Amino acid sequence: MKENRYVLDFKIQYSISIPAYDNIILTLVFLQRKSDIRKVMSMISWWSESAPFIQIFGGHHFIYISIIVFLLILLLRKKEKVKKHRKRIAAVVLTIFILQQILLYGWYIFETGFDISESLPLHISRITSLFGIYFLITKNLRVLDIIFFFGLFAYASFLYPQRVYPIYHVIGLSFLINHAITLLLPYFAYIAYDWRPKFSGLKKAYAAFLVYFTFVYFLNPMIDGNYFYLKHRPFLQHWPDYLYVPGTLIVVFSGFLLAYFVARLISKWTEKQRLS
Repeated sequence: MKENRYVLDFKIQYSISIPAYDNIILTLVFLQRKSDIRKVMSMISWWSESAPFIQIFGGHHFIYISIIVFLLILLLRKKEKVKKHRKRIAAVVLTIFILQQILLYGWYIFETGFDISESLPLHISRITSLFGIYFLITKNLRVLDIIFFFGLFAYASFLYPQRVYPIYHVIGLSFLINHAITLLLPYFAYIAYDWRPKFSGLKKAYAAFLVYFTFVYFLNPMIDGNYFYLKHRPFLQHWPDYLYVPGTLIVVFSGFLLAYFVARLISKWTEKQRLS
């Protein structure tokens, strides 16, 4: 059957094929239900797994970055209020975090049937979010070292997003909430609880990363997974594992070390500013 122009226009607009929805759209076309066609197409854009991913340095990418920058500036400009109302802020953030988790895994259940190759809480941002929830409940500062160093990957996700949906998509919104809280939680703890990164925390975080990386490296081939983006690599796709794996471990340790020294320098500078 020749495709109706509404189906073709939609595919051309988003440069994708959505066979799961073709029969629905064609049936509505046959029944002359143009308003319902628009509703189906709208649902595809904000819910469907087949919706297009954002383009790097495209409009949606800059929207994500702008929101994070705005929230960071707001947090830093309201230090006194943050410290004064830290319990209330922590409770609000915890509630949002839990709702985000429900949204994320609910979508995986209803849209993908909870495909374990993608749905498990084994992306490093999802693991970091679980540590974040634990901190917001217990206020245990020791876990913040892992949140801080694991959260560095969230910076990479924002600067070079891989397989990220637009902000109006359910998972795009989930991505924003998850990564925003993951990124900003150490700043919040720095202001509200006087937390500071420690070198012992760096070693603990890197040891935890080695355990995580080893686990997902061997699990991915068993379930056709892409955890830590080892299947769909953002860089160096053609490198063999014997180069990519040690290279990744070296780069991650170097990044942890650099972040630690930068954080310590900022901490010393802000302390001098406060005392002067």
